[in-house]
Amino acid sequence: MKLGARKPDWYIFCVVAALVGIGIIMVFSSSQYFAQYEYDNVYHFLKKQLLHAAIGFIGMFCAYQFGYKKLRYLSYPIFAVVLVLLAAVLLTSAGDEAGGAERWLNLGGFRFQPSELSKLAAVLAVSKYISINYRRMDTGKYGFWPLLALMGVTCGLVFKQNDLSTAAVIAGTLFIMMFVGGVQLRYLFGTMIAGAAAVLAIILGTFRIARISAWLDPWSDPQGYGFQAIQSLLAIGSGGLTGVGLGAGGSKWYYLPERHTDFIFSVLCEELGFLGGLIVIALFAIFVWRGLVVAVKCEDTFGAMVALGITTMIGLQAFLNLGVATGLVPVTGITLPFVSYGGTSLVMSLTSVGLLLDISSKTGEK
Repeated sequence: MKLGARKPDWYIFCVVAALVGIGIIMVFSSSQYFAQYEYDNVYHFLKKQLLHAAIGFIGMFCAYQFGYKKLRYLSYPIFAVVLVLLAAVLLTSAGDEAGGAERWLNLGGFRFQPSELSKLAAVLAVSKYISINYRRMDTGKYGFWPLLALMGVTCGLVFKQNDLSTAAVIAGTLFIMMFVGGVQLRYLFGTMIAGAAAVLAIILGTFRIARISAWLDPWSDPQGYGFQAIQSLLAIGSGGLTGVGLGAGGSKWYYLPERHTDFIFSVLCEELGFLGGLIVIALFAIFVWRGLVVAVKCEDTFGAMVALGITTMIGLQAFLNLGVATGLVPVTGITLPFVSYGGTSLVMSLTSVGLLLDISSKTGEK
């Protein structure tokens, strides 16, 4: 990144770099036994995470240099392409299933998750729409209904891939953007009621009701739906104040499922203790704080909404992951941004931060 006239928010960059560094260390610590057993290579996941991080930082640099203002004109085409990719996961043979969810697209040996792309694409599309129609966002015709349709199509395609957690992150992010963008509260309140009713119907009609029961009382089904929650809490609790030592945790010995992805925070707390977990939470709090500062200071409506959307998207995903690990929310498959193992997630998160840094470097410009 160039120094001089363009001065990005270095707090954001340093916080993100620290989280990625912590993630690389914890991915190796939490995955080494599983990697040795499954791939006969203790460094299998570490190598991939290092590669993903390198690509992600390149994406961050490219996004910073390209500039968010140019993306204003590409927002709708990007969103349309991502919708096609989401549909392709469900409708073509290129869709790839793993862990009970069909979230991946395999194109010529290149495997990625379109749902991760959809988060940023939706933020860009909504930001452009609000920047164009900001004077009439308080109307239903121009403010509420078009954005509700955009949210419904995106979340619907993601949910059909059995990815309720990502759909929730997208819906929550766009809902906050709509509120800040000027959509009337009466419309948003009605959406909240309808959304709550839809989620309740989904829960009551599927196996997820068992997850809700296990969340309320994990020990009622300790070998079934409560297993993950119990093992996560045991891992966190055994860490105490300072942890059992980096690499010395026992939960990764096939006790804790998804130890290097969804429950990496549990392993971190076991090995680095309450203080280690507190540092990670503090880093995310600083990121959200600085991201909101960028959004408030930006005098360009499109840039302000993009900054708000990226900050909310990453902050909300982090909250859900930490909530799952600590038992505050029901168990659902969602990674911890910058920290968990995952190629598409890490690359897209870092690329999004590149846009946020570019916006921060232009705050104060007319």
